[in-house]
Amino acid sequence: MKQIFFILLFSFSFLYSNSLKLNSNDIIILKKIKSLTNDKMMKYSLMAIAIKESSLGRYVINAKSEDYGLFQANIKTVLSRQKVKDNSYNRSIYAQKLINDVGFATANAIIELEYWQSVHKDNWFKIWSSYNTGWKYKSKTGINYATKVFDIIKKLKLEYKL
Repeated sequence: MKQIFFILLFSFSFLYSNSLKLNSNDIIILKKIKSLTNDKMMKYSLMAIAIKESSLGRYVINAKSEDYGLFQANIKTVLSRQKVKDNSYNRSIYAQKLINDVGFATANAIIELEYWQSVHKDNWFKIWSSYNTGWKYKSKTGINYATKVFDIIKKLKLEYKL
């Protein structure tokens, strides 16, 4: 009976030991992201969004949705926030800035999360949903996105001890 228990325990821990498929470099990036703010939920939100949106910087361009950078900021939103005219030149400049300047990308993600935080009064599920779908946070897409972010956060805390 003890052998069966240990085999099951070992199998379970092996299956879930790296469920997000993170490597040592990914952990370094996550620790750096985590150090950027003192707000606990903001830390975990940024880490989870970076994983969900760009696989921690592996995919920094989504030309179809026009989202760019580590946190996949929407170029229209960024231009509006920067009070810059929306034209092809500015789109190109700011897309490159989101891709190449992690500080700029992170600042935009924090500003976006803080905006939705003020709208949703610290309801993080709605905040994550709005990060992806804006005012359509009650949509199936928004709810699925928020659920995935929450699942990533649970894994970061419990499995990766971050």
